[in-house]
Amino acid sequence: MFKGTAEAMIRANGKRWVHSGFLLVVMGYSLTLAIHFMLVILNQPYVGVYTLQDGNKVTVSQVAPYSWGESARIHPGDTMLSIDGQPAFENRNVRTFNMIGLAHEMTLERDGAARSLVVDNNSSQWALLFYLVIPLGFFVTCFVEVLFLYLRKESKPVVHVLIALLVTLSPLLFEMAANARHDSWSLRLTSFSILFTLVFLVHFLRDYFLPCGFHLISNWMLGCLYLCASMIFINSCFFVSREVNAYYQQELVFSVFVFGLLCIQLARLYTQIKASEYGRVIHLLIVGFILSTLPFIALYAVPNMIVGTSLVPVEWTTPFVIILPITLCSMILSSAFIDMSFYIGQFGYYCALSFIITLMMMLTFLGMTQRHFTERPEAVVRFGLICFVTALLILYVKEYIDYRLRDMLHPHRAARQRALNRFLQTSKTEYTLRHVALMLRHTVQSELPVEDAGIVIIKADGQIRSMNAHVHPDLLRFARAADAELEVRKAVRKGFRAVLRARDAEQVIFVGKWVKPGRALNLDERIWLETLINYARVVVDNLYKTEGLMRAFKHLEDDRAKIPHSMNRWLFSISENERAHLSRDIHDTNIQDQLAIAREMDAAMKTIDDPETRSRINTIRDRILDNADMMRKLIREMYPADIFHGELSKALDALFRRVNLSADFYLETAISRTPCNLSKQSALCLFRAVQELLGNAMKHAHCSRVWLGLTFDDARGVLNYRDNGIGFDPKALDPYFSTMGLTGIVSRVQGLGGTVEFGTQELGSVSGGFALCIKLPITNQSKRKELQR
Repeated sequence: MFKGTAEAMIRANGKRWVHSGFLLVVMGYSLTLAIHFMLVILNQPYVGVYTLQDGNKVTVSQVAPYSWGESARIHPGDTMLSIDGQPAFENRNVRTFNMIGLAHEMTLERDGAARSLVVDNNSSQWALLFYLVIPLGFFVTCFVEVLFLYLRKESKPVVHVLIALLVTLSPLLFEMAANARHDSWSLRLTSFSILFTLVFLVHFLRDYFLPCGFHLISNWMLGCLYLCASMIFINSCFFVSREVNAYYQQELVFSVFVFGLLCIQLARLYTQIKASEYGRVIHLLIVGFILSTLPFIALYAVPNMIVGTSLVPVEWTTPFVIILPITLCSMILSSAFIDMSFYIGQFGYYCALSFIITLMMMLTFLGMTQRHFTERPEAVVRFGLICFVTALLILYVKEYIDYRLRDMLHPHRAARQRALNRFLQTSKTEYTLRHVALMLRHTVQSELPVEDAGIVIIKADGQIRSMNAHVHPDLLRFARAADAELEVRKAVRKGFRAVLRARDAEQVIFVGKWVKPGRALNLDERIWLETLINYARVVVDNLYKTEGLMRAFKHLEDDRAKIPHSMNRWLFSISENERAHLSRDIHDTNIQDQLAIAREMDAAMKTIDDPETRSRINTIRDRILDNADMMRKLIREMYPADIFHGELSKALDALFRRVNLSADFYLETAISRTPCNLSKQSALCLFRAVQELLGNAMKHAHCSRVWLGLTFDDARGVLNYRDNGIGFDPKALDPYFSTMGLTGIVSRVQGLGGTVEFGTQELGSVSGGFALCIKLPITNQSKRKELQR
């Protein structure tokens, strides 16, 4: 066994080393390519001159922006005479591709004058930005993400695919820039990037959603995509003369097919999981794709296809491509740590605002410059698009800044939120409408410019009653008013009115009167007031339901047999929860405060020299510690922690020791071993019964001897109690529905399916006294089913 485990560890380590070695080789190759492309961009100028040939005449048709041709002030219409010492019409790139690729010198004619130009690499700052800085930033982003993914989650198969995708994608912008300079490496590697980027993307998304049960594409189809991409790449490398970047027909057709397949599969996937939590991942993916590709498609590709010219140069769209690797990496690292559903939901609203802002700026611009739209429509459209995108970004940035500076912009929002929380917390322990009205009044007056507020009740006959002692007459008038302007949502001048409950022709209304001179509430105050009123409606509705429930309990007092056992268990469970909360509160607040005071006294006594003062402080300290000890004993009685750890005998022993220390009777006990299948409810019921019986013996029985026995068999526990006191008539048992006293014992035992028998027994030589026998199932129904199985 040990040998097999060692061999498995060796194989796993070997596989890990192979993966690490392959990754280092691939990253080294990618880094080598990036350095090579940087040198090509720095040493070889991008000529960027496109031509038209008419016989032996070569004319400049277009000059690429941010190229050497633009910096050399070559204009469309200039005639090219010679390139590198030979006639322009004999240049191979001019004859084949109607462009000037690599060149060192050229001669052109303009207005009958010939000019000789030397091609140098004195690029402008914009050219360095678009062709060197942005591609370098894109490569560094992908490279850092590859390193981070490898160090964090290299063992996942989906991460291997993402690493391959990022390595393939990282030199893409470098390849495009070097391709325009006719670099031999980039002419081939651009084909590889175009082909395998989308295939790796399909593979990544397939593996990403596969563990979730969503099949994006089959293994057979994925293998076909890899095979086709490999065949096209081999054909491009060995059987096609690759000269310029514009002629990648097979690659582009294959990419369009893969992209269409990917869109169809993602749309099908989105319809399946849009309602689930994975819909956030799809939203993030869609937004990442849109933001990275939309500028190129909307501002460059589509205008070129429709009107033959672009709204912006293609170089302007390259910075947005960096969003794609960031999106894919964020999907792996945190499964979409950005809730794009929220931002997508606001996109339409922000677009409408941005359109209005753009329209106003365009009209202002045209009016100030005294231009007409038909003079230069492409310039006006370009200006409008820039304004629209800028306004959209500013709105999103403003939302983020508002969130970061929320404490400075809204200084009272935190205080109002705390006031709402206080109202909710304090309303948990309030059971009367009058106290709720006082809390509402105090909360509103502390946060809003309210002079007076309160709750009034309007009966079906029109009578009005206030829940507060002193009510302003205007509040009663507001309560009777049905005018819509007095509702909370309206900006009112005198006061507000909100219906908290309207049932059976009776209305509970919360009204308030503004201070004078009044002012309108701002947006935050209105939202806060509406939230408070919604909370108050829930609290008031619960109060009325609680009163109805208590009235129903009143009808059951005379006939306890009508009370269902489940109700008994539920009420006693609530009672025990309240005891547990109260004991924790006492321990965490009162006892800790008293111990802290005692420690402060110890520290103060070290600085006091007067013996009498030290003696008084020491006496006070002892009294404080005694009180803390008494509160600990009270907590142990309220919350027997041993029972909740399955130790009923231990809890009973502690109870017997406390009784023997304070009782004036002789206590004789016989407790058998607690079975392991005793449920916590049954154990707590037996403990509370013993606790209540011994408490009654100490307070009311006037007895000298008490005998208590607890035995267990396979199905039940039997508790026998006898004393020689004054006795008790079971017929005098208070039928009131209570969780305390003997009535509480009966209700608790019956709620768990047990029985209680009362009687008078002889104890020793003395007759009379009080006797009780409790027979209780030791497991609940669910436990019994588990034991039977």
